Amino acid sequence: MNCWKAAATRARWCSLPTHNQPGEIEVVKILKRKYTGEADLKRLQDFNAEAIALTNHCGYLHPGDIPHHIYSGHKHYDPVDLLTIWEDGCGVAAWLLADPSHKSFDAQVRPDLRGGDFERDVLQLAEARTIALMQRHNIAGDYIHADAFRGDSARSELLTTLGYEHDGEVPYVLNKTEIDAVDVPALPTGFSFTSATSIADAAALAQVHNAAFGPNWTPKLYQKVMVSPGYAPERELVIQAPDGTCVAFTIIWYDYLNGTGLFEPVGTHQGY
Repeated sequence: MNCWKAAATRARWCSLPTHNQPGEIEVVKILKRKYTGEADLKRLQDFNAEAIALTNHCGYLHPGDIPHHIYSGHKHYDPVDLLTIWEDGCGVAAWLLADPSHKSFDAQVRPDLRGGDFERDVLQLAEARTIALMQRHNIAGDYIHADAFRGDSARSELLTTLGYEHDGEVPYVLNKTEIDAVDVPALPTGFSFTSATSIADAAALAQVHNAAFGPNWTPKLYQKVMVSPGYAPERELVIQAPDGTCVAFTIIWYDYLNGTGLFEPVGTHQGY
Protein backbone atom coordinates (compact mmCIF):
# COMPACT_ATOMS: atom_id res chain seq x y z
CA MET A 1 0.00 0.00 0.00
CA ASN A 2 1.40 3.38 -0.99
CA CYS A 3 0.93 6.58 1.00
CA TRP A 4 0.23 10.02 -0.41
CA LYS A 5 0.15 13.43 1.18
CA ALA A 6 -1.41 16.82 0.38
CA ALA A 7 -0.03 20.48 1.40
CA ALA A 8 -8.57 -0.55 -9.55
CA THR A 9 -10.32 -2.47 -11.61
CA ARG A 10 -14.08 -1.77 -11.88
CA ALA A 11 -16.57 -4.52 -11.18
CA ARG A 12 -20.32 -4.85 -11.56
CA TRP A 13 -21.95 -4.59 -8.14
CA CYS A 14 -25.67 -4.40 -8.81
CA SER A 15 -28.13 -2.88 -11.23
CA LEU A 16 -31.12 -0.72 -10.45
CA PRO A 17 -34.42 -1.08 -12.33
CA THR A 18 -35.02 1.74 -14.76
CA HIS A 19 -38.21 3.00 -16.34
CA ASN A 20 -36.53 5.63 -18.48
CA GLN A 21 -37.50 6.25 -22.05
CA PRO A 22 -34.81 5.73 -24.71
CA GLY A 23 -32.32 8.58 -24.65
CA GLU A 24 -33.12 9.57 -21.05
CA ILE A 25 -30.38 9.50 -18.39
CA GLU A 26 -30.92 7.47 -15.24
CA VAL A 27 -30.16 9.51 -12.11
CA VAL A 28 -29.54 7.47 -8.99
CA LYS A 29 -29.82 9.33 -5.70
CA ILE A 30 -27.06 8.68 -3.16
CA LEU A 31 -27.89 9.76 0.38
CA LYS A 32 -25.37 10.57 3.11
CA ARG A 33 -25.87 9.88 6.81
CA LYS A 34 -24.16 9.37 10.15
CA TYR A 35 -22.99 6.07 11.63
CA THR A 36 -25.47 4.57 14.11
CA GLY A 37 -23.60 1.73 15.80
CA GLU A 38 -23.49 -2.08 15.76
CA ALA A 39 -25.93 -2.67 12.88
CA ASP A 40 -23.95 -0.26 10.70
CA LEU A 41 -20.67 -1.94 11.62
CA LYS A 42 -22.07 -5.22 10.27
CA ARG A 43 -23.16 -3.44 7.08
CA LEU A 44 -19.69 -1.97 6.57
CA GLN A 45 -17.98 -5.31 7.20
CA ASP A 46 -20.28 -7.05 4.70
CA PHE A 47 -19.69 -4.23 2.22
CA ASN A 48 -15.91 -4.63 2.41
CA ALA A 49 -16.04 -8.42 2.23
CA GLU A 50 -18.13 -8.23 -0.94
CA ALA A 51 -15.81 -5.60 -2.43
CA ILE A 52 -12.75 -7.74 -1.63
CA ALA A 53 -14.39 -10.69 -3.38
CA LEU A 54 -14.81 -8.61 -6.54
CA THR A 55 -11.42 -6.87 -6.55
CA ASN A 56 -8.95 -9.41 -5.17
CA HIS A 57 -8.55 -7.19 -2.10
CA CYS A 58 -7.27 -4.20 -4.09
CA GLY A 59 -8.33 -1.02 -2.32
CA TYR A 60 -10.30 -2.39 0.63
CA LEU A 61 -9.67 -2.95 4.32
CA HIS A 62 -10.10 -6.44 5.75
CA PRO A 63 -13.49 -6.51 7.54
CA GLY A 64 -11.70 -7.03 10.86
CA ASP A 65 -9.77 -3.81 10.46
CA ILE A 66 -13.00 -1.81 10.50
CA PRO A 67 -13.95 -2.28 14.19
CA HIS A 68 -10.26 -2.11 15.10
CA HIS A 69 -9.88 1.27 13.40
CA ILE A 70 -13.17 2.63 14.78
CA TYR A 71 -13.02 1.57 18.40
CA SER A 72 -9.34 0.95 19.18
CA GLY A 73 -7.58 3.35 16.87
CA HIS A 74 -10.05 6.10 17.79
CA LYS A 75 -10.64 5.28 21.43
CA HIS A 76 -10.76 8.97 22.44
CA TYR A 77 -13.45 9.90 19.89
CA ASP A 78 -17.15 9.33 19.35
CA PRO A 79 -17.52 7.21 16.19
CA VAL A 80 -20.54 9.29 15.18
CA ASP A 81 -18.22 12.30 14.77
CA LEU A 82 -15.80 10.36 12.55
CA LEU A 83 -17.95 8.16 10.30
CA THR A 84 -20.07 9.01 7.28
CA ILE A 85 -22.05 6.48 5.21
CA TRP A 86 -23.45 6.91 1.70
CA GLU A 87 -26.31 4.70 0.47
CA ASP A 88 -28.29 4.20 -2.72
CA GLY A 89 -30.79 1.64 -3.98
CA CYS A 90 -28.09 -1.04 -3.96
CA GLY A 91 -27.14 -0.49 -0.32
CA VAL A 92 -23.93 1.04 0.99
CA ALA A 93 -22.27 3.13 -1.73
CA ALA A 94 -19.28 4.31 0.33
CA TRP A 95 -18.12 5.02 3.83
CA LEU A 96 -15.59 7.37 5.37
CA LEU A 97 -13.72 7.22 8.68
CA ALA A 98 -11.84 10.44 9.44
CA ASP A 99 -8.65 9.84 11.44
CA PRO A 100 -7.48 13.11 13.00
CA SER A 101 -4.94 11.46 15.31
CA HIS A 102 -3.03 9.97 12.37
CA LYS A 103 -3.82 12.92 10.07
CA SER A 104 -5.43 10.53 7.62
CA PHE A 105 -8.68 8.75 6.75
CA ASP A 106 -10.22 5.51 5.47
CA ALA A 107 -12.41 6.06 2.40
CA GLN A 108 -14.04 2.96 0.93
CA VAL A 109 -16.10 3.27 -2.27
CA ARG A 110 -18.16 0.52 -3.89
CA PRO A 111 -16.39 -1.05 -6.89
CA ASP A 112 -18.97 0.07 -9.47
CA LEU A 113 -18.62 3.69 -8.27
CA ARG A 114 -14.83 3.90 -8.33
CA GLY A 115 -12.78 6.50 -10.17
CA GLY A 116 -15.38 9.13 -10.97
CA ASP A 117 -17.06 12.21 -9.55
CA PHE A 118 -18.62 10.36 -6.63
CA GLU A 119 -15.30 9.00 -5.35
CA ARG A 120 -13.78 12.45 -5.82
CA ASP A 121 -16.57 13.92 -3.67
CA VAL A 122 -15.92 11.30 -0.97
CA LEU A 123 -12.20 12.11 -0.94
CA GLN A 124 -12.83 15.86 -0.78
CA LEU A 125 -15.16 15.38 2.19
CA ALA A 126 -12.56 13.09 3.80
CA GLU A 127 -9.95 15.80 3.51
CA ALA A 128 -12.20 18.56 4.82
CA ARG A 129 -13.54 16.44 7.67
CA THR A 130 -10.09 15.29 8.78
CA ILE A 131 -8.69 18.83 8.79
CA ALA A 132 -11.72 20.15 10.68
CA LEU A 133 -11.34 17.48 13.38
CA MET A 134 -7.60 18.14 13.67
CA GLN A 135 -8.36 21.80 14.26
CA ARG A 136 -11.13 21.02 16.75
CA HIS A 137 -8.82 18.77 18.78
CA ASN A 138 -5.74 21.01 18.45
CA ILE A 139 -3.74 18.45 16.45
CA ALA A 140 -0.90 20.21 14.66
CA GLY A 141 0.33 19.11 11.27
CA ASP A 142 1.50 20.41 7.91
CA TYR A 143 0.09 17.50 5.90
CA ILE A 144 -2.69 14.97 5.83
CA HIS A 145 -2.10 11.52 4.37
CA ALA A 146 -4.10 9.16 2.18
CA ASP A 147 -3.47 5.53 1.21
CA ALA A 148 -3.71 3.82 -2.17
CA PHE A 149 -3.14 0.13 -2.80
CA ARG A 150 -0.52 -0.69 -5.39
CA GLY A 151 -2.46 -1.28 -8.60
CA ASP A 152 -5.40 0.88 -7.51
CA SER A 153 -5.11 3.34 -10.38
CA ALA A 154 -8.55 4.84 -9.72
CA ARG A 155 -7.57 6.05 -6.24
CA SER A 156 -4.01 7.03 -7.21
CA GLU A 157 -5.18 9.14 -10.15
CA LEU A 158 -7.86 10.89 -8.10
CA LEU A 159 -5.40 11.70 -5.31
CA THR A 160 -3.01 13.19 -7.85
CA THR A 161 -5.84 15.25 -9.35
CA LEU A 162 -6.70 16.55 -5.87
CA GLY A 163 -3.13 17.74 -5.27
CA TYR A 164 -1.68 14.84 -3.29
CA GLU A 165 1.94 13.85 -3.83
CA HIS A 166 3.56 10.46 -3.29
CA ASP A 167 5.54 10.63 -0.03
CA GLY A 168 8.34 8.37 -1.28
CA GLU A 169 8.21 6.14 1.81
CA VAL A 170 8.48 2.36 1.67
CA PRO A 171 4.97 0.95 1.04
CA TYR A 172 3.04 -0.77 3.79
CA VAL A 173 3.05 -4.49 2.97
CA LEU A 174 0.20 -6.89 3.73
CA ASN A 175 1.52 -10.46 3.86
CA LYS A 176 -0.54 -13.61 3.46
CA THR A 177 0.07 -17.32 3.78
CA GLU A 178 -1.90 -20.55 3.53
CA ILE A 179 -3.09 -21.82 6.90
CA ASP A 180 -1.55 -25.25 6.30
CA ALA A 181 1.86 -23.61 5.87
CA VAL A 182 1.90 -22.17 9.40
CA ASP A 183 3.78 -24.12 12.08
CA VAL A 184 2.69 -23.76 15.68
CA PRO A 185 5.73 -22.52 17.63
CA ALA A 186 6.97 -24.12 20.82
CA LEU A 187 6.89 -21.78 23.83
CA PRO A 188 9.72 -21.53 26.34
CA THR A 189 9.31 -23.57 29.50
CA GLY A 190 6.72 -22.07 31.83
CA PHE A 191 5.13 -19.77 29.20
CA SER A 192 1.56 -20.46 28.13
CA PHE A 193 -0.82 -19.58 25.33
CA THR A 194 -4.35 -18.43 26.18
CA SER A 195 -6.98 -15.83 25.32
CA ALA A 196 -8.85 -13.10 27.12
CA THR A 197 -12.10 -14.12 28.76
CA SER A 198 -13.94 -10.97 29.85
CA ILE A 199 -13.54 -7.30 30.76
CA ALA A 200 -11.97 -8.52 33.99
CA ASP A 201 -8.83 -8.92 31.86
CA ALA A 202 -8.82 -5.26 30.79
CA ALA A 203 -6.11 -4.15 33.23
CA ALA A 204 -3.69 -6.91 32.18
CA LEU A 205 -4.38 -6.27 28.50
CA ALA A 206 -3.91 -2.53 28.88
CA GLN A 207 -0.61 -3.19 30.63
CA VAL A 208 0.79 -5.43 27.86
CA HIS A 209 -0.42 -3.06 25.12
CA ASN A 210 1.37 -0.21 26.90
CA ALA A 211 4.51 -2.29 27.44
CA ALA A 212 4.59 -3.09 23.72
CA PHE A 213 3.67 0.23 22.11
CA GLY A 214 3.86 2.93 24.76
CA PRO A 215 1.50 4.32 27.42
CA ASN A 216 -1.75 4.71 25.47
CA TRP A 217 -4.18 2.67 27.54
CA THR A 218 -5.83 2.67 30.95
CA PRO A 219 -7.92 -0.27 32.18
CA LYS A 220 -11.05 1.85 31.78
CA LEU A 221 -10.21 2.71 28.17
CA TYR A 222 -9.55 -0.92 27.33
CA GLN A 223 -12.80 -1.97 28.96
CA LYS A 224 -14.49 0.43 26.53
CA VAL A 225 -12.89 -1.40 23.59
CA MET A 226 -13.81 -4.81 24.99
CA VAL A 227 -17.52 -3.97 25.12
CA SER A 228 -17.54 -2.28 21.70
CA PRO A 229 -19.21 -3.85 18.63
CA GLY A 230 -17.00 -6.31 16.79
CA TYR A 231 -14.73 -7.20 19.72
CA ALA A 232 -14.75 -10.72 21.19
CA PRO A 233 -12.38 -11.55 24.09
CA GLU A 234 -11.73 -15.08 22.81
CA ARG A 235 -10.12 -13.52 19.71
CA GLU A 236 -7.56 -11.59 21.75
CA LEU A 237 -4.75 -14.09 22.15
CA VAL A 238 -2.03 -13.67 24.76
CA ILE A 239 1.19 -15.31 25.90
CA GLN A 240 1.67 -15.47 29.67
CA ALA A 241 5.00 -15.67 31.49
CA PRO A 242 5.49 -18.21 34.28
CA ASP A 243 4.36 -15.61 36.85
CA GLY A 244 1.10 -14.98 34.93
CA THR A 245 2.15 -11.66 33.40
CA CYS A 246 0.85 -11.08 29.87
CA VAL A 247 3.95 -10.62 27.72
CA ALA A 248 2.60 -10.72 24.15
CA PHE A 249 -0.73 -10.42 22.39
CA THR A 250 -2.54 -10.25 19.09
CA ILE A 251 -6.16 -9.95 17.98
CA ILE A 252 -7.53 -12.16 15.23
CA TRP A 253 -10.31 -11.17 12.83
CA TYR A 254 -12.32 -13.18 10.30
CA ASP A 255 -13.67 -12.56 6.81
CA TYR A 256 -16.18 -15.38 6.47
CA LEU A 257 -17.16 -14.57 2.88
CA ASN A 258 -13.61 -14.78 1.53
CA GLY A 259 -12.33 -17.39 3.96
CA THR A 260 -9.48 -15.26 5.28
CA GLY A 261 -8.19 -14.33 8.70
CA LEU A 262 -6.20 -11.32 9.87
CA PHE A 263 -4.16 -10.85 13.03
CA GLU A 264 -3.47 -7.28 14.05
CA PRO A 265 -2.00 -5.68 16.07
CA VAL A 266 0.84 -7.89 17.33
CA GLY A 267 2.74 -6.68 20.36
CA THR A 268 5.40 -7.99 22.74
CA HIS A 269 6.30 -6.59 26.15
CA GLN A 270 9.57 -4.68 25.73
CA GLY A 271 11.05 -6.65 28.63
CA TYR A 272 10.70 -9.84 26.58
